[in-house]
Amino acid sequence: MLTCLVLLYMFKHAVALAEQPGVQVASTPFESTTLGAPALDIAMAGTVQELTTTHTLGTPVGLQLVVEGPQGTFTASLGSILGDQVRQTLSTGAPVQVSGVMKTINGKSYLLARKLTVAGDQVIIRNDHGFLVHSQQRSHASVNNSALSRGAK
Repeated sequence: MLTCLVLLYMFKHAVALAEQPGVQVASTPFESTTLGAPALDIAMAGTVQELTTTHTLGTPVGLQLVVEGPQGTFTASLGSILGDQVRQTLSTGAPVQVSGVMKTINGKSYLLARKLTVAGDQVIIRNDHGFLVHSQQRSHASVNNSALSRGAK
């Protein structure tokens, strides 16, 4: 019941903000027509120009990768849980390929990354439903599953 009240309050607050002139409410990147539809993904390639780790108001939360490619410069939003090992490979000049969905947030286009290929390795950033994937969660889950399987024998 409390959860419903909190959600109702948040919805009411968002509607009130949206009705104010000059206030833009950023849409969620998890809309069913965007990140929940991998068939709509685009792939872009190029070389790393910059990796921004600090959050700026009005931009997606997490790492922002600026890439210069044949299509021009684009910014890929990599989320907030990319491993340190992958971050280290994203040095200036490194060739990358990013696939995901292009989304405009506060007037600027971002490629909301689902997959990143760098240094020959493919990294899954978001699952088929658009949610961030944490690599440690995957390995932790497989350890737990194998422990359960051994216990059930």
